[in-house]
Amino acid sequence: MPNLLLAATAVASILLSFAIGSVAQTVPPGSVAQTLPPATVAQKVPPDLPLAVICLNEQTQTWAVGYLNLINKDGSATYVSGDLAVIVNAKGVVQPPSDRPAGGDSFGKTLKELRAAGRVMEFKPFSRK
Repeated sequence: MPNLLLAATAVASILLSFAIGSVAQTVPPGSVAQTLPPATVAQKVPPDLPLAVICLNEQTQTWAVGYLNLINKDGSATYVSGDLAVIVNAKGVVQPPSDRPAGGDSFGKTLKELRAAGRVMEFKPFSRK
């Protein structure tokens, strides 16, 4: 049972960090990161990236939701749906995959176009009422 409690605490912590837009990395005692300025350890989630992108596979007529998985140093981001991943480049354009046919209707579109079509899910800041 202690492992379940630890797992629940970890998930709650992650969800809270997404809700408030701040991601803090844990730093083991004595590591090199402790000597770095705090700005290199705690960072803000880029506000222009959505939590998820919703795409229609035109061939199978099924919907897929790709969730934000990784933000690269260059500003591009990886979204994952099951065992598939797509890249949104730093300019906000959904890149077609290089390892399979591009069956989704989101490829080549910008995040701005997908937002206008209601095809993204945004991060929502936590607010106490």
